[in-house]
Amino acid sequence: MSGLFLAVAFWKPRYGKRIGPNGGVAASTATLLSALFAKTVELSYVTVCVAFLGQVLSRRAITKGSRGISISDMNMRAWIMQPGSLIVHWETLKYSALTILGVFALTAALVSMLYTTAAEALVAPKLMMMHADVKHLVGTVSTQFAVPLYLEKRCQTPVTTDMDPVYSGQTCMEIEHVGQAYHNYQEYIAAWAELVHAGNGTSTGLASRLPPIGAMYDDTSVTGSWIDIQNMTKLSAQYGRLVNNVTAALPHGGIIAAAQDPRNGIRQPDGPSGKGMYHLEASVPSPSINVLCVGMTAEELSPLVYTEWPDSKDFNATTWNLGPSEKIPVYPDWLNRTVVDDIFGFGEKYGQRPPVFGKFPQPYNTILNGTALYGANALYILAAPPTNVTNPEYVLCALKAKQTGVCSTRYSAAASGATLSTHCNSPANKLQYNRVNAKMIEGIWQPDWKNVATLWAEALSLGAGITDGQSSNARLLTQMTPASDSKADNNFSLDPKLPSIAEALAAMASSTLILSSQGAPFVPFFNYTPNKDGYLDQPVTQSFPARVSEMDYASGPSEPWQCVFYAVLVAAFITSAICLVFILIEIKGRQVTDFTEPANLFTLAVNSPPSGRLRGACGAGPSGAQLSERWYVGMEEDHEHYFIQTKAEEHLIVVGQRSSGVSLTTSAASSPHLHRGSRSSSGLVSVETVDVDDSVPLKSKPSPRVNEYRVLSSPRGLFSKLY
Repeated sequence: MSGLFLAVAFWKPRYGKRIGPNGGVAASTATLLSALFAKTVELSYVTVCVAFLGQVLSRRAITKGSRGISISDMNMRAWIMQPGSLIVHWETLKYSALTILGVFALTAALVSMLYTTAAEALVAPKLMMMHADVKHLVGTVSTQFAVPLYLEKRCQTPVTTDMDPVYSGQTCMEIEHVGQAYHNYQEYIAAWAELVHAGNGTSTGLASRLPPIGAMYDDTSVTGSWIDIQNMTKLSAQYGRLVNNVTAALPHGGIIAAAQDPRNGIRQPDGPSGKGMYHLEASVPSPSINVLCVGMTAEELSPLVYTEWPDSKDFNATTWNLGPSEKIPVYPDWLNRTVVDDIFGFGEKYGQRPPVFGKFPQPYNTILNGTALYGANALYILAAPPTNVTNPEYVLCALKAKQTGVCSTRYSAAASGATLSTHCNSPANKLQYNRVNAKMIEGIWQPDWKNVATLWAEALSLGAGITDGQSSNARLLTQMTPASDSKADNNFSLDPKLPSIAEALAAMASSTLILSSQGAPFVPFFNYTPNKDGYLDQPVTQSFPARVSEMDYASGPSEPWQCVFYAVLVAAFITSAICLVFILIEIKGRQVTDFTEPANLFTLAVNSPPSGRLRGACGAGPSGAQLSERWYVGMEEDHEHYFIQTKAEEHLIVVGQRSSGVSLTTSAASSPHLHRGSRSSSGLVSVETVDVDDSVPLKSKPSPRVNEYRVLSSPRGLFSKLY
């Protein structure tokens, strides 16, 4: 059994569904059974070790020519049965602790004290986080990244397409955008407020600033990461204007559904016990958003403002967002040139048409580009900072989305909630997607996301400035514009107490990335044939590599320091093996009387001659050198009588012959062939002459008991050195 416990401790098996509310055995029952078995092993171990000591010492006492046994040797059985005696009778350690049997007994005593504790630490089933295994998980793919009609299809609303065939899905998505975006944005600005009010502030370096945060399903917190980090101060100095360029990566939104897919066999959290808790890191591309905000003057913006064009009298602020003027040239016309073409990538050289805005927004307002014509892969927002900000006069922001390979997605689930986050640009991250898939190409902007983002921006009233709507969202957003001290000064830097306008837009739009990646592939491409609406009629399965670590019932140490208990289990197994080998090789079924047992020792001592070597030990017990006095057990073969005496007094006992006048020391009630001694004042034993009854017959042949004694008293065998 000790070997079985040792094997389980080293193997560290997981019990999975065999333990738990949904399994065969309740956790409390499993723990109780483990404790019961451990106690059984401990009790049997103590019994075997005590028996082993008794057999070795008894055979040593009987064996001719052996060194005999001492009182301290006989006390070793108490070390195992009563470990406290090591403290109470510590003097015995002085004489026996360093012997082979002493080391064995001390080891057995230690094991007997700690075995149940060691079994509890290393064998008993307990909840622990398992070693992370890399394996392939599967998930369902229904569409490519950022398909608006798919998002409308899966949006839950009681208004059916029969009731509203055109706008039911769009209206539902606008409500979902508002709910998720404002929730995430509110968490983001609240976290900033806590930092500022606590006096901590953040940093002027983007890498150390608060990343986009949010929530999904009310119980899953979402955290992104800043990637492709650029220095705003250097960029602004390079271009002579505010250039606020940030890129945020968000976790893949399809990982949660994949983690909960029954095909992956990941046990989900099932109660407050903690079972079902798991950590998952998936090697998948991460959706990311780039927000580029550039400061401009009214003169520089005029080529992009419709009311500044000639013949723009048909401008109608009320209808502008529904459809721009027909006078705006269409593709392949690349529209007007601006001073920021190289920053935004406008024109034929870059393959992007610039936006066209209906008019200049009023301070604290934002407006959207209403063109949305072919050739644009970004959503553009024009913002007017507060009146006290003179540099920049206006801010033009471009929002674009892509899938990046510099991150992996982490998901942790527990009964109390879950977290979804990104793990980006870490040298130790072997699951970073572009390390698993070296063919990953960065910087491919997703044009479909612009359509998702346009609906998002309209729902959040970011285009209300076209009618001077004065939305609270736009007001707060424009107040985050990094400002310079004067028009002549183009030294811009991030405020450690306030997020920049680009950071705020990235945090606000992060929910669109999570939505757009739900049901999307776990690779950066889509190699399936969708229907006319851009998604699959029948979902398909894709696999992806992931590292999964689950909280489960298992054996093994729950803390590194508990590994010290392996020594206890190993010692128990080794000493048990020694006892087993001794039983099989030495005893061979011929078990001798254990003379170290109190009852046997008392009987033997009463029927043995008195000794002067223990003078003064009658009341207080032996002490000092008396504990190391060597004793042996002999036999008067004629009458099969066992007796115990010291090695030092062995020469004082004379075995008598049957002729007259022979001196014997004995008592009539026991063996008439043993000498009976009387103690002199010197403490030695003198010999007294006793007549022997000649009527006692002599035995011509040794009895079986005598033969057995002769065999056992002859030193031989593997363990003879112990004697």
